[in-house]
Amino acid sequence: MTRHPKTRRPDPGAYQTWINSWRLSMEAQGLSARTVTLYVDVAQFFGGWLTVTHPKIRDWDQVGRDELRGFFAWLRQGSDAGKPCPHALRDPAAAPPACQGYGKGYVNNVGRSLQQFFGWYAEEEELPNPFVKVTVPAAPRADEAPPPVLTPEQLQALIRDAERGRDFESRRDAAMLRLFMCTGTRLAELALLQLDDVNLQRREAVVTGKGSRQRIVPFDQRAALALDRYIRVRTKHPAGYLPALWLGVRRRQAMTPNGVYQMLVRRGEHLGIRIYPHLLRHTFAHRWLDAGGAEGDLMALAGWDSNQMLRHYGRSAKSARARRAYDRIDVMGGI
Repeated sequence: MTRHPKTRRPDPGAYQTWINSWRLSMEAQGLSARTVTLYVDVAQFFGGWLTVTHPKIRDWDQVGRDELRGFFAWLRQGSDAGKPCPHALRDPAAAPPACQGYGKGYVNNVGRSLQQFFGWYAEEEELPNPFVKVTVPAAPRADEAPPPVLTPEQLQALIRDAERGRDFESRRDAAMLRLFMCTGTRLAELALLQLDDVNLQRREAVVTGKGSRQRIVPFDQRAALALDRYIRVRTKHPAGYLPALWLGVRRRQAMTPNGVYQMLVRRGEHLGIRIYPHLLRHTFAHRWLDAGGAEGDLMALAGWDSNQMLRHYGRSAKSARARRAYDRIDVMGGI
């Protein structure tokens, strides 16, 4: 099975110098750690893509509209079906038809992040901004096809596979998976959790969402048990003194959102299941509504300010509820 490109991104090389400067600038402005992490991740992704696809370009001042548009086109390749494979990243011209693109939501986030970077870079260097005549890829409309969801069998298989082991990595992955599945949190919200953010007795965690807004998300008893098991083995980790909840296996440091992403992809590939963080968020919303959960409660749990995303995520559950209602009502009345 091919690997998702997020698990094997080329190093941005010389582009990293300016990315580091941008990070310092954002931190000086007081942007949230979540925003800084996501922005930097996108800039590194683009820089790595440039090193592979445009080796003659050496620095950001040589990047123009064509390179930006080419990157967005590559991201969208086959976006209706899934995600691009590493063959397209190493050599886009040789990418097989099976390679598939990122979803519209992610491509839109990438576009908005790069728009911020080039706006800052142009002002910093007093150079023309190549983004001036580039349109940020559109986000998905609320009336588009409902997002895919995982089946109960797939969720159970992922959990059982992780809980089969008792080593540090298995305990950590099981806790992450259960927390993702029973809370529907975003990738950065879960990945950047601190140890003190989690209260096992109350079964709740404080997450920081978009706009640095914090909210409390509850989790179930089995997630609390998985977290307790992980925290016990975490105390023996060489980096157990760090405040971050999630620690890497081989490195004495906290996991990054990309590291959490890699864990999910790796776990899914092992079982032949295509999985990514937002798919678990889709699945949580679907299962909540399908089980009769209130829409207002879901908005609070998911951290949504408007019902646009509620309508988008809720269509798959609405279809399932309508089917059950049809069988219950018996519209033909025995005729």
